Order: sequence, then structure tokens, then C-alpha cells
Amino acid sequence: MTPSRHTNTRSHFDQARLRAEEERTDQQQRAVRTVAGQARDRTEFTALLSMLGLNDPARHPLTLNRLLAVYIHQVAAAIGVPVEATGYEVSDTATAYLGLDLRCSTRPDHDLMLVWDERLGWYVGVETSPAEAPAIIAYLDGDIVPPPADIAQFVIDAAAGRGVTRIRPVLPLTERTVLAEKMSAVCQAVH
Repeated sequence: MTPSRHTNTRSHFDQARLRAEEERTDQQQRAVRTVAGQARDRTEFTALLSMLGLNDPARHPLTLNRLLAVYIHQVAAAIGVPVEATGYEVSDTATAYLGLDLRCSTRPDHDLMLVWDERLGWYVGVETSPAEAPAIIAYLDGDIVPPPADIAQFVIDAAAGRGVTRIRPVLPLTERTVLAEKMSAVCQAVH
């Protein structure tokens, strides 16, 4: 397959995944409205949502979940990480994970991982066993939601040991609506 055809196929695949995510979000919103109409009180509403594996929209906006999915897929595309090597979650903390096919000289027997956390921002760590504490090798300074190209450069620099900080950032907690707005702006700027 030629590089341009591979890129075109990848683009169609990413668009299909995004459409599927949007459809899933729409179905979840409809299910939440149905549950809201049937529940007798807030406690029952929360319990019913939990049984269905849905989040309470008052605590976990679906908008942030959808925008985080788009943002993570754009970051993965900028880095060259397949979508299957990514994961994200919006719960008490919004987080994301990207498995990297890179290694660093200090731990050449382990792959690297790129992680995002709404409190810590982006960082690169060494993949370890679940019993081990993560070995962080670099934090990305700056905005909590930087453009995907900046993150791609950060990954290259971190893997090479260039221009990275190992000091944990102290970021002010960003309100989730503001976080969603930042992600929306970055995601639209990429298109």
C-alpha cells in the first residue's frame, strides 16, 4: 500500500470511529433522558444509570467524553500511534493513555507510554508491570490541552532525553466545561 493510500485509509477509519463515537454518545444521551423520565428521585436515577453502565451527566458531561475521544485520536494520529493502542476515561479524573512503540536508553527493555491526566497534563513514562510504580521520564510544560503537534514533538524529545522536565507540574484544576472548550478549540484547529 502506498503511503498516501495508507494515510487516506487511516483518515477514513478515523472518521468512521469518530462517527461511531458520536452515535454512541447520542444513544447514551437518549438513554439518560429515558431513565430521567422513569426514575422517582435522584438516587434511583443514579442507580439506574449505573446499572446501564452510564455516567450521570451532572457529574460526568458526555461532551467532555466525546471531545477527549476526538483529542486523543488526533494526538495518536500526530504521533503515529494506532487507535487500538489508546484509551481514555472520564470518571472522577479524566485520563488518557497511548502506548508508544518507543524505548529510552535508561530502560531499553520496556516500551514507553504517553499519559494525559486533567490534573498533571501530559507525561511520558516507562511501561511497567501493574505492581510497579510508574517510572515517569518527562512532563510536558505549558497548557493542559496543547495542540497534537506539540505533543508529538514532546514525545520525540522525551524519548531522546532532550529538553524535558522531570519536575511534576502544578497545574490549577481546570473546570470541566473549560477543559471541554479548550479541547474543542484544539480539535477544530487541527481540522
